[in-house]
Amino acid sequence: MQQYLQRSRSAWYSFLFCIPLLALYQVGVVVTNLGEGGIVVNGADALLQAALRGLGMGGWFSSAWFLAGVVGVLIYRRDPLARGKPVEKGTFIPMLTESAIYAALFGGVVAGIVRAVMPWIDTDLQAGPLLGLDRSLVLSLGAGLYEELLFRVIGMGGLYWLIRRFMTVHPTAAALAAAIVSSLFFSLFHYVGPLGDRFQLASFMFRLVAGMVLAGIYWLRGFGIAAYTHALYDVYLVIATSG
Repeated sequence: MQQYLQRSRSAWYSFLFCIPLLALYQVGVVVTNLGEGGIVVNGADALLQAALRGLGMGGWFSSAWFLAGVVGVLIYRRDPLARGKPVEKGTFIPMLTESAIYAALFGGVVAGIVRAVMPWIDTDLQAGPLLGLDRSLVLSLGAGLYEELLFRVIGMGGLYWLIRRFMTVHPTAAALAAAIVSSLFFSLFHYVGPLGDRFQLASFMFRLVAGMVLAGIYWLRGFGIAAYTHALYDVYLVIATSG
């Protein structure tokens, strides 16, 4: 068990675990946008791609895989679980199972926290998919991958590094501050853009707490399990509300 917890939390196994998620999302985007006038992608994906284009890396499909390749090489060179050791393929099914369990419990846990802290908040926020079932399912996969990359790895991780670098703060306090600030931006992000939701305090607080829970999963169990938990929860929600 200790070896599984160490491997599944590592950057190398998270990277390998998320490659199929990236492939499914990109294939899904292509298929669900066939014959459409434009292409609809996850908002965090669009934001990161805009940043890549600003760096001269054009092309939605190619830049994503180029970036994944660069990240994979860097992780392979730095993660001791990658160099000189065969990949323990039996790790990935338990990782998927763990993520599915977290995803099944996620909505209830978040709603319970919101009700306990703010009992006046309505946590019944379900709504049917606005873009059709197939496209909503694909965007759910992208949300898990790209929103966790943007708000947990870059946002929370970057803020944690800055706090520790320039302030004398205990690591736990730095992690908590980074989690709160990144979760605040995570929640606000859902109201931005042409497909953004209409702002409501209830949905804002639900997403703020959801961001904090995902931050906890990311901190304790790594990026891969956080990404799949987020993606599978969104998939569950789309299916549950599609009727």
